[in-house]
Amino acid sequence: MSSRPSCVLVVDGGVDLPAGFAREYGIFLIPLMVNFGSDSYRSGVDMTAKEFYERLRERGEFPTTSQPSAGDYKAIYEEAAGTGLPILSIHVSSGLSGSISSARTAREMLPDLDITLVDTKTLSGEMAMQVMVAASMAREGRPVDEIVASLTSLHTDSNLFFTIDKLDYLRKGGRIGRVAGAVGSLLGIRPVVTVDKENGTYIPAGKARSFRRALDEIAEKIIADVGEGKDVSIMFLQGDVPAEVERLSAMLKSRLNVVWMEVMYVNPSLGAHIGPDAMGIAYYPGALPILSLESVGAR
Repeated sequence: MSSRPSCVLVVDGGVDLPAGFAREYGIFLIPLMVNFGSDSYRSGVDMTAKEFYERLRERGEFPTTSQPSAGDYKAIYEEAAGTGLPILSIHVSSGLSGSISSARTAREMLPDLDITLVDTKTLSGEMAMQVMVAASMAREGRPVDEIVASLTSLHTDSNLFFTIDKLDYLRKGGRIGRVAGAVGSLLGIRPVVTVDKENGTYIPAGKARSFRRALDEIAEKIIADVGEGKDVSIMFLQGDVPAEVERLSAMLKSRLNVVWMEVMYVNPSLGAHIGPDAMGIAYYPGALPILSLESVGAR
């Protein structure tokens, strides 16, 4: 393979990448905006995840989010073009955000640039797995069309489940959709949510009578899918529930061979829709393909 990268990555802020990964691989990140009334912040830039969840707990606010504009994408594409490489632009699911629509408009403004758009059909940690594999393949000089095909295959095999202790944030953000059917009008029911593989929207995957039981159900779903004792790559994605992360981590490590694991806060642009009392797990059966685990924090 060529020692020269095949492309440069532009990635929108719907992703939750391990610390330092974007910098190591020269990824251009375009953050989504988080709005508290008339005050706007670039998610993960002007406000850290820790600061964001502390503010939610202390003030009980319901922030809104906004996607990058076509102008924002145009500017970052022009900057990325300075590398002299084709651009691979990777996006949060079009079923959850209009970010890729803005990117498409920006691409039309720049007909002389080689820009390929990818709709991951997911978000957060599961999206991160696609970005990490794309970055690794690009560094190896793999052709862009081969990278895109690999991401499609990866999406077929990976998965993401999450649960929340309160539906208020999903409801306020207008993203409750089909998830509402998982709880109906019953009090105390917590939904287990996943992302539909076809259209990239939230759909119910189960329900439980407490937050802890919903987390246990997620763990059991992962174990059943991967297979007891089999290899798995895992990303824990929390609002602000470290004790539950520790508990679920121990449970999964006792029943699966966890070959790689990352634990991170969900970035504010996504956390605005789930609140602090939330946790998700993205996973891939086995080791992520061609990914250098040592370089991104295997534990």
